[in-house]
Amino acid sequence: MKSLSLSYARLRHSAILFLALFTIAFSAAIVLAQAPPLSLADILIGLRSKKVSIEERNQILTQAVKERGITFEITPEIEKELATTGASADLIAAIHVKSAALQSKPKPKPTVAAQPTPSPTPAPPDYTFYQKRADTSLSKGEAEAALADYNKALELKNDVPDLYLARGRAYFSMKSYDLSVKDFDKAIELAPKTAVAFLSRGRSYEQLGQKDKALADYKKAVELDSANEVAKAEAKRLQDEIAKEEAAKAAEAARLAKPEYLSLGNIGADEAVRLVTPVYPPIARQSRIGGLVTVEVEIDTEGNVTSAKATSGHTMLRGAAEEAARRSKFKPSNYNGEPIKARGVITFNFTP
Repeated sequence: MKSLSLSYARLRHSAILFLALFTIAFSAAIVLAQAPPLSLADILIGLRSKKVSIEERNQILTQAVKERGITFEITPEIEKELATTGASADLIAAIHVKSAALQSKPKPKPTVAAQPTPSPTPAPPDYTFYQKRADTSLSKGEAEAALADYNKALELKNDVPDLYLARGRAYFSMKSYDLSVKDFDKAIELAPKTAVAFLSRGRSYEQLGQKDKALADYKKAVELDSANEVAKAEAKRLQDEIAKEEAAKAAEAARLAKPEYLSLGNIGADEAVRLVTPVYPPIARQSRIGGLVTVEVEIDTEGNVTSAKATSGHTMLRGAAEEAARRSKFKPSNYNGEPIKARGVITFNFTP
């Protein structure tokens, strides 16, 4: 009797467990059935979400399309838009399946008594839709997403200067300065009096190292908008920077052109501040050794002799001549108004 009671209890427990699992599954099916099909906007927004990776976004959306279905029929244009936004091949395939199911679904036939009013076909997005979305992405620092939408907007409308100006800024933020210049060129071509276009192009030119062109654009921006303080500041800053660089280049050129020493040739007494007479060596005097002794000298910027070397004359007289030359002092030499070292020759005459 006890064994029968135990078996009955186990059967009762199994029945309760089965009923609970069935209730949970049935409830989940009801919730899933109540979830509305996905619209094209739902899928595009999901693809652009930054909360998970693009692979995870595609997996989630693919499963949702399979379970919930879609509200639209796919076209080549819509498929291109999905692929541009990052849709995977699996997601596009799932959308094709659901789209085919929508196309094969029989349409309700209106009765003669009450014909339903056809729903208006929504107009496709115009260029402003993509432009606004791109502006929002760029303001968030999402330059690549912004660039994709600016490209789409320009496919729809290619004569709007603001679109080229905005895409140029996206290229600038991506450090594609050569491409940003091309877009600013087009913006200026379409609207030649837009000061901000010249200011933006000037900044791109400066990043490319073309400072003269950058300065010209900054000045043009000020010319078109005298109240543009940013353009004024950029023009003054760059003008001062260019002037400083040119002054440095001129100084370096002058330094390279300036000789290290100025050649004085034979140095006379009129060029000396103090010309020392050499001491006649006693042995040379007693031996009646005399004559001219030439000494090559180097003179610093203050007129002091820094080097003296006799190059001719009797060997017994040369040391005295060199000593006298080293103790002498001369007027400082100048080259283009700047002090310069000099070289020359002093001649001493020893008379026994």
